[in-house]
Amino acid sequence: MTPPSPAPSPARAEAKIPKRERTRKKLITAARDLVYQKGAESIAIQEVTEAAGLATGSFYNYFSNKRDMLNGVIENFQSVFELMLEDTRRKLSDPAMRLAITLKYYFQQSQENEAWRSFITNAGLSDEIVLVQSQSQCLEDIKAGLRGGRFRSEDPAITQSLITGMASHVCLEIQRGRLPASAVNETVRHVLRMLGLPDIAAKAFADAPLPEIPAPFREDLPADPTIPYRVVVERRKSPRDVTAAAS
Repeated sequence: MTPPSPAPSPARAEAKIPKRERTRKKLITAARDLVYQKGAESIAIQEVTEAAGLATGSFYNYFSNKRDMLNGVIENFQSVFELMLEDTRRKLSDPAMRLAITLKYYFQQSQENEAWRSFITNAGLSDEIVLVQSQSQCLEDIKAGLRGGRFRSEDPAITQSLITGMASHVCLEIQRGRLPASAVNETVRHVLRMLGLPDIAAKAFADAPLPEIPAPFREDLPADPTIPYRVVVERRKSPRDVTAAAS
């Protein structure tokens, strides 16, 4: 029997990524870590390019200004959360359960994830930016439910807009202290009722506990379960205990 081929090394896998994408990733990683360390207001664009090992002028090949750069980091976070949720979503055949789990996952991570909360707080954007399911994925979930007869909607695009807007608003209101954390389940319940589920089923899906789903963590800090997120702290040099972080 022929032995299996060894998995490609991280360096070889990275080399397969187009150069432009690799360079943009360097800038995003440098920007994120500097925001963790200093806060967005204290960062100069030259610091970002120096941390990424690039010439200062290269920044403008990817971003028009500092806010555009911060948006790039936010988009990267969104793609990472989406990737980590992918396996769980694939295993859920019921569109109602898939949508409920997805909404609750983003609610939870937007409020509790240390990597995300540290960044968004240090960037000065915690009162305007939250994590929510992408509009395209939400629309796909609605259409899947319509095809299977699970959901009802006369206009899926409008329904998606309402769901995204509701999730964003409720998440911000929880962050501002105007709504309790229990508003998450009630929001999911109302979304499912809007999609045509009877209340008893909507409540059951909304109240179901989340399964174990991976999430990104701050690689620049050791695990500390007592601190949900850090605000403008000096990065520590000791390696993060990934096992403790996942437990």
